[in-house]
Amino acid sequence: MRIVDLSRPFTLGVFMKNPHSGTHLDSPAYAFPGGKAIGDFPPERFIVDAALLDLTHKRPGECIDDEDLEAAEESAGLALRDGEAAILHTCASEPSPTPMSFPYLSRNGADYLEFKGVSLVGVDSANIDRSESSELTAHGILLGKDILVLEGLSNLGTIESSRFRLICLPLRLDAVTSPVRAVATLD
Repeated sequence: MRIVDLSRPFTLGVFMKNPHSGTHLDSPAYAFPGGKAIGDFPPERFIVDAALLDLTHKRPGECIDDEDLEAAEESAGLALRDGEAAILHTCASEPSPTPMSFPYLSRNGADYLEFKGVSLVGVDSANIDRSESSELTAHGILLGKDILVLEGLSNLGTIESSRFRLICLPLRLDAVTSPVRAVATLD
């Protein structure tokens, strides 16, 4: 078995000031006060089969919509399965003239992933939503259906398979978000 570390380096002091730094997981309570917090989920919820979707052609500031997701599935020769994680590999890990600009998941892209029945959506950018907007459209759609959001992944380009096992255990916190050590296990 080969293990690929998908986490970005993490500094606790930075996380205390900004809990959305590094590789982290958002719970429904992030978008919905009174929603499930990270610690409300059982540990097995964070160990899932995953599908890697290549969206590296999307440039900073461009949206990822349902057609992009369908095309990525077709290109990888797979269909997203109920209960698995959809991992979106974008251009976010490449140097950008505007570092806080990255591809983002559109409303219909989030609706599509919810329709496919995924349990988690992961992305290599700092945010699944548009960086220039205060609206959390994709977060709201996904977290409203208990679909967890994993942000700040790295090293996705080193995964040679379109399917793998994702382990992204958060701290057991009564909090809306938690840092994670995300790894891909490959056969």
